[in-house]
Amino acid sequence: MNTLALTITAGAVLLLAAGTSARASVEQGSGEWFPSFDLDNITDRVEQVMNTIVEEESQTAPDVAAVNIAAFLAVLKQAEGTASAGDPYRVCYGYAHTIADLSDHPSITGEWKGGKLPDSMCKNAGFGPGCVSTAAGAYQIIKPTWLRIASGIGLTNFGPENQDRAAVELVRRRGALEDVKAGRIADAIDKCRNEWASLPGNYAKQGQRTAATLLAWYQQAGGQIA
Repeated sequence: MNTLALTITAGAVLLLAAGTSARASVEQGSGEWFPSFDLDNITDRVEQVMNTIVEEESQTAPDVAAVNIAAFLAVLKQAEGTASAGDPYRVCYGYAHTIADLSDHPSITGEWKGGKLPDSMCKNAGFGPGCVSTAAGAYQIIKPTWLRIASGIGLTNFGPENQDRAAVELVRRRGALEDVKAGRIADAIDKCRNEWASLPGNYAKQGQRTAATLLAWYQQAGGQIA
């Protein structure tokens, strides 16, 4: 509530208290009541002003949490290298394939089996030489992760809306969603670093962006920093 609203509220309380006291004294046969001091009219007008302030604030104030979530998703797309694609939701790892069928993850539909990772990346990720990445979509979600998230929150296809929902759920499961909503983006990045290889500090040590770059992208996307 803004300062004006607080001032109006305090004034209304004082007026109401004064009016109640005056009326009580008249009822008891002492004191005077001045008809020109129309307390009911004043308090009604205060209520009208208060209602107007609340309505105007609800119409003009943006949903900061929603804006911050959208900005953070934009950052993830940028970091994962899909934002520059014609359709980031159809990108496969290394731009090796463009997804045609969004009825499910491409490695589940059989449309794309994945792309081979360099042996150094395989080693960093805890796999042997010749490992394959099935990272796909705007947030480069691999098949095992997609299966887990899709079954967990009931996603029935790999369409853009569901990819967004999956990304938000991954952020939530990393304990970072409230940080994102509140604009504590440095904290959110730190908590999500082992979910997306492009975030600084990820164990895979591949193509990581700097924290400064991520924060700049976040603000460019309209996100607010706490």
